[in-house]
Amino acid sequence: MMNKTSDSSNSSLSPESGATDSLWQPSWLHWLISALSGTVETEKQTAWLKKHNEELRKSNAELRKYNERLRKSNAEFERSNEEFERSNETLRQSGNDLRSENERLAELLSKIDGSFSKHGINLPLASKPKQP
Repeated sequence: MMNKTSDSSNSSLSPESGATDSLWQPSWLHWLISALSGTVETEKQTAWLKKHNEELRKSNAELRKYNERLRKSNAEFERSNEEFERSNETLRQSGNDLRSENERLAELLSKIDGSFSKHGINLPLASKPKQP
């Protein structure tokens, strides 16, 4: 059997060795092309992954900043909501106090009217204030 490596390096090729070499070289060239193509493709994918990872890092950094702003905004909203609740409770209490005071005044007015009526004192009726 002939050594393919020594035949391909021989400058004076016989037709027989040339035929063998021509059969061997396309396989070797095909392998080389496939290997190089795979390397190029791998390098392309690696470059794409690096670029994509950098874009993801940037996107994640932006999302972290956005989430921090949302947390701060949410904390401000909670404080504002608590203040609103306190203010609302104060207004409810003020409304209850005013109702109680109005009831007390209505009782006093009723007693005064009854007492004046009993003694025959007629006072001009006061005009009722207009309510909104």
